[in-house]
Amino acid sequence: MATRTRSQSAYSISLFDKQNLLKEPSREVCSFDNADIVALRASGAFPAGTVFRPFDREVRSDFCSDEWVCFFAYPFSIGLRYPFSPFIFRFFELTGLSFAQTMPMVWHVLATLEQIKARHMPDLCIEDLPMVYRLRSHGSSRFLLFSISKNPLILKATKNEDKWTRIFFFVKRDSFDRGSDLPKRWITSGRT
Repeated sequence: MATRTRSQSAYSISLFDKQNLLKEPSREVCSFDNADIVALRASGAFPAGTVFRPFDREVRSDFCSDEWVCFFAYPFSIGLRYPFSPFIFRFFELTGLSFAQTMPMVWHVLATLEQIKARHMPDLCIEDLPMVYRLRSHGSSRFLLFSISKNPLILKATKNEDKWTRIFFFVKRDSFDRGSDLPKRWITSGRT
């Protein structure tokens, strides 16, 4: 195996493809620094051995790579852990969305539905979601769930967190379960 040159190191920005999907990239500079990565690692949100890319202000959340996958911190702030449940993974398999283009309200809805499934409705399937929600783009190829019912399943699930677009990190795909299978590029039109 050939050794990498300095410009081709494992952390090189040249390993990323810039999708240029962000409307205002200068307002979305990452604020999740190395201290935050250490805290996330210690939290147990990812399995031991997961490799996190060091903080880099130059890398944007819409950058894609064969070696790295972007995560926002939001799902972990509401108690989710990786690997996500089969219920949550099924949502991403069906929609084709990347974790990084999924807005906080979607994570809130998925986490709440997962709890409802576990406690009250074991037969609930993610395929039932289109009966009450539709995917909708919210600019910069990011998606939320739009309620099509006058009585949504989950109330107050429309508010997104402030500055969530700045709190992201990258994980080496081959260092955690299913990392190689996750989408590499953002989609620009969601599948319901």
